[in-house]
Amino acid sequence: MKKIHIALVGGQPIPVYLGIKDDGQANTVVLVCSPQSRVEADRIRAQFPKRNVVMMECHPTDMEQVERLAEALREEFCEDEVTVNLTSGTKLWTLAFFRVFSNHNVTRFIYVDQTNLMVDIMSKESHQCDIDKQTRFELYGTPLTDFYSINEYTDEDKYVMKEIEKIRKINKKAFTKMTNGVTKEMLKDENEKSDTESGSSIEWDYVTKWARITLIGSRDMVTKELQSDHLFEILFNAGWFELKTALEFKRIPNVKDIWMNCKFTDSDGNAKNEIDVIVDLGTRLLFVECKTMVYDVTDIDKFRSALRNFSGTSSTGIFVTYEKPNENTQERYQHAMEKCIDNDIQTFNFSLWKQDSAHLPSLSQIVEDVLLKQNKR
Repeated sequence: MKKIHIALVGGQPIPVYLGIKDDGQANTVVLVCSPQSRVEADRIRAQFPKRNVVMMECHPTDMEQVERLAEALREEFCEDEVTVNLTSGTKLWTLAFFRVFSNHNVTRFIYVDQTNLMVDIMSKESHQCDIDKQTRFELYGTPLTDFYSINEYTDEDKYVMKEIEKIRKINKKAFTKMTNGVTKEMLKDENEKSDTESGSSIEWDYVTKWARITLIGSRDMVTKELQSDHLFEILFNAGWFELKTALEFKRIPNVKDIWMNCKFTDSDGNAKNEIDVIVDLGTRLLFVECKTMVYDVTDIDKFRSALRNFSGTSSTGIFVTYEKPNENTQERYQHAMEKCIDNDIQTFNFSLWKQDSAHLPSLSQIVEDVLLKQNKR
């Protein structure tokens, strides 16, 4: 008796991949897809180059055609042991294949949820599956090619981050003006930035990864020399806040790994988007958007789009902010928080939590909630 694995393929390829990976003894894998989900089926097949994978296209909503295909497959494999993964595909497919294969002699139906929990529908037995981040992103056609692991950051990097967090308070406006929008090319070609209004300045040496920053505020002035392996990733474009956030996540027991400055590319290698921090929680990924304060609420829409396009419905997101909203930013901040709720995105504000940690959830509590909940589809 041969073992056959049949999987219905829709827009979410991860449950299909996990079912095939778990059913390693199957002699033949049949991927049932529509013309619209053929690209997902091709990506899944590419992950199993040594397996016998057969593609079967079917109309997504033509019930008669779906039933004919299901019955033909049941007849073809009437003497075999069959596993049917009902997780993906259309609801009509699920109903048709469950009805048709319920009459098959040896059939196992499985379902894989958003936390990678695989359930045998008939026996109710379940177990956890796993998938590495590179495979996850490849299944969505968005390979992650450029990133830093949190473990690459040194003690000197962490010291620099803390120093920057302290000294920027002298003149946040000047600091932001001088450090935002600085590209790698600018770092190589230039060696200083200044704010003529306040007299503040930054000078640096790209080769030795050294910088001297002078901030002049209304009451104070500070000059600080900084040097570390990832100095420029930390000093410019709010990288210090991204590292601070990543280090807070690293302290949480459920966190397996953390990647920063995650750049996604298309098939030609062109940049598509960047995610500040991605946290591996084992059963799912947590995408993190870091903003010292909300200045443009469309950032929420961009973040939500990137989250779904790069990792599907199994991953989730959190929007992390640093500053306490003031009179000028309160309305915009509130609007952004409401958009996060509408888009099923978690939120955390360092200053507000420090002010009222007795009533607001910590990052650790948010992670616990993320691990248990199912995302909206």
